[in-house]
Amino acid sequence: MKQKFYIVFLLFLFTQAFFAQDSLSVKLHPAQKYPWSVLYQLKDVKQLYINNKQQNKDSAFVYDMARLTPGMYLLMYDMDSQNFVYFIYNHESVQLDVYPKQYNKILIRKSKENKVFLPYAGKHNLLVSKLNKIEGKLAAGNLSVHDKQTFKLLKKNLDSLQLKYLKKSTGLLANKYIKNMAEYYPDINKPAKAYFTDKLQNYFSHVNFNDADLKRSNILIDKINTYVFNINPPKNPKTKHLEYLKRIENILPRIKDSVYKNNVIFSLTTSFVNVDGRVSKTLIDKYIKKMPAEEQQKINLQSVLDQIGLTIGEKAPDFNFNDLKGHQYNLYKITPKKPYTLLIFWSATCPHCLHAMPKIQKMFKDRDNFNIVAIGLETEHYPWSSEHQYYPEFIHGIKLEKWNNPIIKTYGIHATPTFFILNDKNEIIAEPYEVKDIQEFLDNLYDKK
Repeated sequence: MKQKFYIVFLLFLFTQAFFAQDSLSVKLHPAQKYPWSVLYQLKDVKQLYINNKQQNKDSAFVYDMARLTPGMYLLMYDMDSQNFVYFIYNHESVQLDVYPKQYNKILIRKSKENKVFLPYAGKHNLLVSKLNKIEGKLAAGNLSVHDKQTFKLLKKNLDSLQLKYLKKSTGLLANKYIKNMAEYYPDINKPAKAYFTDKLQNYFSHVNFNDADLKRSNILIDKINTYVFNINPPKNPKTKHLEYLKRIENILPRIKDSVYKNNVIFSLTTSFVNVDGRVSKTLIDKYIKKMPAEEQQKINLQSVLDQIGLTIGEKAPDFNFNDLKGHQYNLYKITPKKPYTLLIFWSATCPHCLHAMPKIQKMFKDRDNFNIVAIGLETEHYPWSSEHQYYPEFIHGIKLEKWNNPIIKTYGIHATPTFFILNDKNEIIAEPYEVKDIQEFLDNLYDKK
């Protein structure tokens, strides 16, 4: 009888364990400021929606995690500012207290994985941010002796942090994440070109692109984006797309899973729409158009192509425009007058435009080799009729019907201000995204002279 009782008791314990529900509980301080939250799973290159919740009676967000797969998750708690906390789930309950006003301070009440991973991630990201800032000085050519000493100390601290938390995370899923989050920093005493060549060659030396657990996180796609976009980004408008493509071609052979590789290609294609459309178009032609039909359907190709619009190297379409007095101008008759033309599509009702235009005016004050053509995209003449007069150096025109004007589709304009830089043959030689990109183009232009 006693033996039968023990068997029944063990079965009871097993059943209780089997049906026990792992949960996520996140309490925000102050609680009332954040009434809603959304839970996402970070998988492949995507952020997959799981569920949304209101605060419960204890002012916490509580989610059932029992049926979810282990991996990395993200809880968005501030929809306006896009503030979030990300964490590991690995068949255990997770309890967190978050203090957004205290630099997103997190207290881990429960979770073996996160008691190791979240402190590591916070310290790691802070050190990496400081190291990358010094790298930027190296790239700009203004690195001091003090910067080199600071860099060496920070690098030593990062190496110590890595070793410490790899040891602490033994046997946990966090161990894989920590191992693959490691950063590679060469000898800071190297010349800039040699330094960044070394970094690009060795950046993925410790990264396992084919680990299933890593694909259920944002670690791999973050590494890919850092490698492609952030390590000493190419600046020459004529050739930067070739450097970007070279970096992508160095990544793709490392990924054996064809579905994951396709997802990476989709992600990079859409990311480059506003960075350099030539890269997006090359990825579409070289990879996406050759994928099976069911894979191609994962991305709306026509929508992407519409967003890309014109790209560097293409000829800017000619068009006519009128000023306030009814004088007609033709773009192709203006551009040959000077070596370069800055073409601006703006609006007098656009706050970003009103902020940008005085900066551009100051930027070109003493430069006589540029035509500045500013086209107002408006619904009516006022307030453009008043506002454009503050910039008498520019050649002004107005296009009514704003977003319904045909020029919008012709030039692929999705926001104001939009900029194009043309040469005297009407070829697009740069597509600055922001005013600072115009300044960067000018700096590179005059550096070469």
